[in-house]
Amino acid sequence: MIEIYLFINPLDEQSLAAEKKYLDIIKQETEKIHFRLIPVLNPRVIQNYLVANNITTHNLSYRNELFSTIYSACLDLKAVQLQGKQIGRAFLFELQKRVGGEQHVYSKELVTDILQSIDVDLDLYEADRASDLVVDFFKIDQQIAQEMNVDSFADAVIFNYRCDRDFGVLVDDNTPNEIIYQLFETDCGFEKYYGTDDDNRLHLY
Repeated sequence: MIEIYLFINPLDEQSLAAEKKYLDIIKQETEKIHFRLIPVLNPRVIQNYLVANNITTHNLSYRNELFSTIYSACLDLKAVQLQGKQIGRAFLFELQKRVGGEQHVYSKELVTDILQSIDVDLDLYEADRASDLVVDFFKIDQQIAQEMNVDSFADAVIFNYRCDRDFGVLVDDNTPNEIIYQLFETDCGFEKYYGTDDDNRLHLY
């Protein structure tokens, strides 16, 4: 079995593109692949996001607002995911499309509109969204991200249990598909890519 952990920003079009890329890759595989989408948020991720998007890193007010907005969206996602993986993905994709792609402003009204469009149980969502359980699930996600050394949105960690590799491989958003396919092979042939001048795009942890 293969496991893919993809760490995402629930408001970002880049993360949506990464999700679609991995789903397309998974469709080409006959092996069972367990795919997990995990919202990630920490100061290092925010710093790298600002740098990657040529946004000043010295505006503390903007940084705090960005952090707060993404945090709220992460809790929205965790609350919806409690109603099922598929409906959670539907919510995530629509939120990323509207905010990241169509430049809608993230708001409670926007979230409610999306929830209604995909037939989420609103009463259940509201109860879950206000619960400590959702915050606890979010904290578990952040612990996973920390343990896997994730430092950017759209990073992924791939485990391949079909070979003797007893560790995951962390790849960033720029990792070519051919390397990802190498990570799925039983002979663990990815090692030929590791340790080259391009090893900044492939990490072991």
